[in-house]
Amino acid sequence: MKSSVAGSAAGPAADAPAARQDAGGGPLVLARVCAQGHANPPTRAQCSVCGAALLPDAVQVARPRLGRMRLSTGDLLDLDQSMVIGRQPSVSRVQGGVMPRLVQVASPGGDISRSHVEVRLEGWHVMLCDLKATNGTVLVREGQPPRRLAQNEMAILLDGDIAELGDNISLRFEEIP
Repeated sequence: MKSSVAGSAAGPAADAPAARQDAGGGPLVLARVCAQGHANPPTRAQCSVCGAALLPDAVQVARPRLGRMRLSTGDLLDLDQSMVIGRQPSVSRVQGGVMPRLVQVASPGGDISRSHVEVRLEGWHVMLCDLKATNGTVLVREGQPPRRLAQNEMAILLDGDIAELGDNISLRFEEIP
């Protein structure tokens, strides 16, 4: 079965995530910028986009897209806001006044919980949180054995990390180079 992705990365909004964020007054992060205006984490010495030297002082900027999630269904989701993924996702509380994107995936075997995981953006970090999923979430990281997250456990995602949800549905985090 093909998944239905609510708020997927299709359409004009996906082409200009930074513009949408700026217009909506998205979350601010402390960043070092290059002469071209590319925002970078304050710990970087060179621009991750163009390789230029960064200005010495950090400034507050609208947080840029932090990467994307590649679903095993083929869907690509830009990480320009937090998201809740499950077979019928919903949220009861909104953190920071920003509603996360709700991403629905098919679960014919019922392995995936209604709201299974949250992909949360905090500053420059992409976090994965198991939302008390009945059948759990397995984090697969290169060079390490697969690890089942505890209920409500949060883990920082690294480029290439895979979250296995069940029913052959997985999410792969792809960092922006």
